[in-house]
Amino acid sequence: MSGSLAFEVIAAIVTQVTIFVLVTNVLQKWVGDSRASCRLWTICFLSILALIAMATLLPHKRYAFLPATLSSQTVLAVIACQTWIMLCLAIVWGTGFALAITRAIIRCYRVATFFHSNCVALTEAQIAELPLNHGKWENGIDGLQVYASESIKSPFCWQLHRPVIVMPRCILDGDEDTCRNVFVHEMEHLCTKHPMQHFLQGTCSTLLWFHPAVWTAAYRADLAREFMCDEAVIAKGGKLSHYLKTLIKIAEQCSSEPATIQPAGVLAFGNHKNALLRRCERLATVVRKQAPVSRRRQYFAYAAMFVLAAAASQIWLPTNALATSRNSWSPWPKWTASILHDFDIQVRDFETFDERTQIHELLFED
Repeated sequence: MSGSLAFEVIAAIVTQVTIFVLVTNVLQKWVGDSRASCRLWTICFLSILALIAMATLLPHKRYAFLPATLSSQTVLAVIACQTWIMLCLAIVWGTGFALAITRAIIRCYRVATFFHSNCVALTEAQIAELPLNHGKWENGIDGLQVYASESIKSPFCWQLHRPVIVMPRCILDGDEDTCRNVFVHEMEHLCTKHPMQHFLQGTCSTLLWFHPAVWTAAYRADLAREFMCDEAVIAKGGKLSHYLKTLIKIAEQCSSEPATIQPAGVLAFGNHKNALLRRCERLATVVRKQAPVSRRRQYFAYAAMFVLAAAASQIWLPTNALATSRNSWSPWPKWTASILHDFDIQVRDFETFDERTQIHELLFED
């Protein structure tokens, strides 16, 4: 991929993702339902990955071009500038991506080490004694493992090859209402496949680690998941006053003993005071509202997301100085074109010839 085409692709991806995240944020506020918001953010992360794949593996339609009246010197300067910019961006992105992958590997290792060194698995008899109606979930979570730990003050769940809930010993040995509320919350995470959404979120955050819109999407998705599980506790028989006390109790425990060794990268119940405060405000608002959200509005939002993804994939900025209006389609990227050529499928993997091609050749001669 030439520097100009790579610059065109990167500019398009950044623009597409920004627009898509902004509209997703507007839709989830408009819907006003936490469960629907979780689904919208899942669609958002899947669509972001699809947009990246389409941009880097397939040709695209060009709807606008740089003015044909640009002088040869100007076009040559634009091409040279884009090539150097892409070289610098490739180095910066590659460094950040390598660091993000390394951090993810370290986190997985620390989680595994934490389970081995700081947790004790509860037996089936001990799990059966917990204050929880297991019948609601017994067919939904296969191979669930529950651990107790004295090293943490906030519970969390995790799922790689099997679902896991880790409970602080102080909660297991505490009052029944707090224990039940926490278990219902964590079980709801696992039943609704939140670890998978968290994985998609992490993949997008790793690929686009530099993008503020992706940071915003990750934060909003985290809140939506917690809102949903908080509301599930109330919907499954928990009292609002008891659950608010649970949130406050865990917040106090985390703030009073900050030296916990809870691993990063897990679905934690909540260690951040600001997030816990917002969850309390959200619960009070939902209970006071007591009005069901229209399913039509939810379905409309889901449909709008797919339409938006298709529309966003067509947003391409006219930045490529080598693009010619003689052909409205970009060339196939080299890596996919070479695969098609191996199967004797001929595709155009070069820019259509015009006078600017000579300028491109002059660039390499210089």
